[in-house]
Amino acid sequence: MKRMVTAAGKAAFLACLAGTAAAETYNLEPVVVESGTIHSSQSVRQSVESAGESTRSNSYVDGSVIQNLNPVNTGDALRYSTLGIINPPGTGDRFGGGSKIRTSGDWGASRSIDGLPAFKAADQEGGGYTNTTIPSIAIESIGVLRGGRAVGYGDGTDGGVLETRIKSGRGYKDHAAVSLDLSSAMEANTQAEVAHGTEKWDYYVAGSWLQAAYDGDPENLDAQHVRGGLGKFGYNFSEDTRVELLGIMNRSEPDIIRSGNEEAIRSSSNVLALTADHRLSDTQSLRAGLFHNDSHTLWAARSRDREINNNILFTDHYLDVPLSDRVQYLGTVGGELKRTEYLRDNQWDANFTDVALKSINTLRFDDNLTVTAGVRHTWFENDVKLNGVEQADTLAEDRIWSYELGAAYSVLPDTRVRASVATGYNRFFEKYGNFGSDALNSVGAGDEIVESLTYEIGVRQDFSFGHLDVALFDTEQDGVPRRNAGAIESMTVDQQGLEVEALWRASKKLTFTANYFQILDMKATRADGSDANGNIFFGTNGVSLPDYQLSVQATYAVTDQVTLWGLAYNTGGYEAENLDGTITEREGFTKLDIGGSWKVQPNWALRARVENVFDERTFGSTIVGTTANDGGNLGTVFWIGTDYTF
Repeated sequence: MKRMVTAAGKAAFLACLAGTAAAETYNLEPVVVESGTIHSSQSVRQSVESAGESTRSNSYVDGSVIQNLNPVNTGDALRYSTLGIINPPGTGDRFGGGSKIRTSGDWGASRSIDGLPAFKAADQEGGGYTNTTIPSIAIESIGVLRGGRAVGYGDGTDGGVLETRIKSGRGYKDHAAVSLDLSSAMEANTQAEVAHGTEKWDYYVAGSWLQAAYDGDPENLDAQHVRGGLGKFGYNFSEDTRVELLGIMNRSEPDIIRSGNEEAIRSSSNVLALTADHRLSDTQSLRAGLFHNDSHTLWAARSRDREINNNILFTDHYLDVPLSDRVQYLGTVGGELKRTEYLRDNQWDANFTDVALKSINTLRFDDNLTVTAGVRHTWFENDVKLNGVEQADTLAEDRIWSYELGAAYSVLPDTRVRASVATGYNRFFEKYGNFGSDALNSVGAGDEIVESLTYEIGVRQDFSFGHLDVALFDTEQDGVPRRNAGAIESMTVDQQGLEVEALWRASKKLTFTANYFQILDMKATRADGSDANGNIFFGTNGVSLPDYQLSVQATYAVTDQVTLWGLAYNTGGYEAENLDGTITEREGFTKLDIGGSWKVQPNWALRARVENVFDERTFGSTIVGTTANDGGNLGTVFWIGTDYTF
């Protein structure tokens, strides 16, 4: 489901509505906020954050969609059901899932949980399900916040940020539910949640457990076990003060088959966040907190031992005041201290420290014209060791300014236009190790911060039966690293694109949504000004871009108890322009998932799903005129499941 961010809509993502079932019916409708779901200490913050987003492009997926499409791998469900994520060829199977938003000059966007500072984690490598950190049963929504997001979120925001909202115990009373799923691929997935809230305190706890015995089908997988848990606890000291504690734990254990040998891969990820909100008055509030994430992947057979650990301190002040009868001011000013530890294969020990001051300000005129302006100043520091030896600092610049400007205006009661210009930046610390020791070579560009600049215009048209939203964007990434003769060469990558999303309520029972995403042009320019065509990072091959990405979803309420749903995804093919100007074309593909649910009783539902109806296996990896090895992918998979609320 895709939802525009409004004051009401944004608030809905912060809270869980009472009576929610374990695995909710596939829902394409916007969420309507309940007035009591936001604590009074958070209301000013919520209003300010919503106002700051009102001139930008955002798409949101309801947690029910994620849980029904792929209850184990949230990234897979997200890329097929929402807008703006580039789906590279060969990665479209159920186990993968990218996070590249609009842009090609990076390796994926940073992530935020509950609007907390953004972070990057170590990849789950080798095979099996990825993106398993958060149990899907616990997800209220996931947002793809598009365009440069440096001011609000910092690192890894070239093309946008992925923001996951976790359910809260507020609004629940003695709630407990369990969700069970079985597949023809010999998978059993169990999820459960318990929640309760009072005026003083509340809690939400969820857990997940996957047992999968593939036994070589697909041929690169023997088994996988995933265990995860999540707890979110809130305590209200008064109407003016609330403290929240969030903890997440995940363990993923795929056993893969490589060159005829079984190899064990072990991944772990933990999150701990403590946040306090305090209302100073009806117009002012404060937020302060600590965020920690540690992630680790060990693949002994390939001598891979990789860790990314983040510790972030942050504080913000929020203000929402009228300047006159016709003008409202909403703004925030804050600071952030972030330290990232990057460990790679017992060779690299790198620490990156970022200190930032930031402010986002909004003026709203006559409850119509909205103007936003934000600025961030970030200081950078590196401490890099290779094989225990301190390395010379090759950081190209130790501070940058980031900014965003935007405006939105309703030219007609149901027609709202918007325009924005915004920057993002990317530390791209993955170059250490991935590009050998090239980043340490002072002959090249060294360690350059990638900065992006996005221009965007958009329009949203509301109808009595739905809406249509269209956006055009141009994003330039400057300082993208490329390997060249043992040093880093600085690249500029420019891309333009078109995004269209629509919702159509065909009847009281039938609803459709559609997403259309197309990169209109992409060009990479080398440091000497020569055209690299579509070649980025290394080698001579170009980046494969889809001709287009089209996703259509539908839900049909057969009766009050029986609901059917479907999602169809299509791309016509892929094209890569290589360094020498030659073109490599890859075949497109179509993926169709269908499912349904039957509420046997108000608190008990049965579900069935057919994954990958057309038995797609190559997912765009086939070069035109050749054949591809598809043994590593599953085809059609059948699922049955049940949900019970106690």
